[in-house]
Amino acid sequence: MHPIHLKNVLLSLIFLTFFLFVSLSSCTHDPTGIGELDTVCFETEVLPVLQTSCGMTGCHGNGSAEEGFDVSTYQSIMQAVNPGDPRGSELYKVLTDINGEHMMPPDRPLTLEQRTIIQVWIAQGALETNCNGGNGGGGNDEICFVQDILPMMVSTCGTTGCHDAITHEDGYVLTSYSSIMQDGIKPFDPNDSEIYKVVTETGDDRMPPSPRPPLTSAQIAALRQWIVDGAQNSDCPDNECDTTGTISFSSQVNPVLLGNCTGCHNSTLASGGVDLGGYALVALQAQTLRNGTPVLTGVINRTSGFQPMPPSFNLDACSIRKIELWIEQGVANN
Repeated sequence: MHPIHLKNVLLSLIFLTFFLFVSLSSCTHDPTGIGELDTVCFETEVLPVLQTSCGMTGCHGNGSAEEGFDVSTYQSIMQAVNPGDPRGSELYKVLTDINGEHMMPPDRPLTLEQRTIIQVWIAQGALETNCNGGNGGGGNDEICFVQDILPMMVSTCGTTGCHDAITHEDGYVLTSYSSIMQDGIKPFDPNDSEIYKVVTETGDDRMPPSPRPPLTSAQIAALRQWIVDGAQNSDCPDNECDTTGTISFSSQVNPVLLGNCTGCHNSTLASGGVDLGGYALVALQAQTLRNGTPVLTGVINRTSGFQPMPPSFNLDACSIRKIELWIEQGVANN
């Protein structure tokens, strides 16, 4: 089990264990044993809950800050927090005013698990903790929107004739974080997220629709985990771009194409007449020149005179450089 999920289960059990005690003794007391718990991390456990539940446009996000409260930063959140005293913190009061006139979020309460995480964080001193070891926001098991989810959604669903900005079939646009969230994601709850439900269908309602291939089991698992973790607009670039030595097609080039391009450019849906499903077809695009530039590098670099690919976002610099070097090194089938 993922460490964060295990911790959440533990927090919920402790909360339930002490609930009766708290109710019978005094509503100013918080559960004892707080000091025995692992530290709740602000950056990875508290901030995502607040931003996805309260920080949307028109509520308490940066730029809207309804009633003067903004959940976009640690400093702004701390204006409603009394460190060490959950029940004396305005933030905790409104989150636990279930069905009351001051309940936040107003449409539905946070889950018991989420409220307990925030309670324990405040009780532990409401520190600006980050338990990712300073790696830029991505733990080893973290699914990142920019690197993992957006390319998958654009290449499988946000394509011409389906859910791009021009076609927007059935009113859905799936080419950006805001549009994906608006059109079918409920943070922390994949089973109530419309996008997750349709990509896991097996009949006529499955998306992408037949004859397009369905999402792979790995892609579905990544989508589910991203939603469970709060569906954040996370960006986790690789801090170490290894382009030394011989670039491998199978382990360095093809994974980039599979994750970002082959949803549109495959044997079933060869968008623009281009199929990138396999070494020979990729090599053809790498060796075909236009004005002296390989077509493959021209499109991913968005060079003038080439159709920019992927159409809705840029490949990261590291991936582009690997493809360029692979071509410079002779387009080997390695």
